[in-house]
Amino acid sequence: MEVSSNKTFKVSADIDSVWAVLNDPEQVVVCVPGAQLTETLDEDHFKGKVTLKIGPVTAKFNGKVEFTQRDSTKHELRMEGTGTDISGKGGASMKLSLSLKGIEESTEVTSIMSISITGRIAQFGSRMIEAVNNKLFDQFTQNFSTLMANQNREADANTILREAEPVKAASLVGSVVVSELKKKFGKKVE
Repeated sequence: MEVSSNKTFKVSADIDSVWAVLNDPEQVVVCVPGAQLTETLDEDHFKGKVTLKIGPVTAKFNGKVEFTQRDSTKHELRMEGTGTDISGKGGASMKLSLSLKGIEESTEVTSIMSISITGRIAQFGSRMIEAVNNKLFDQFTQNFSTLMANQNREADANTILREAEPVKAASLVGSVVVSELKKKFGKKVE
């Protein structure tokens, strides 16, 4: 059984920041509900685990994911993944295309995904799988938006720290000495 979805969401971050995170599986995987990165084979190939719960059935998949295309000038990427249910009673495959479009200080992400599922989970039918997919996608976009917002806050804090003028020790010591002399002698000291 195959389910497809086309989704668009907006992230309050610049296109280069969003692109950098989407190309870093260690950051993206924390946004995917039930997913875990287990091994990095090279810059384009990864192994991982995914746990899905549909109705009373929980399926755990071990799988591989591969970047099949990354175009940094167009901000487009494609991924493919395959997984096997650890019980041996099914499998899944996924194809995902993402494209980014910069809009002022934010980024629009367009996702086209198809998932093919066999085994126990497939018996729930395409409507249930589609509903679960929609829920997982909503959770991913929330988690991803939160991750990007946190990175923006850290970047802003680092910018503020870098741009703050350093304290000049000589003028600070001078002002303390002048203040103490004023207290001691009660006169105007300059």
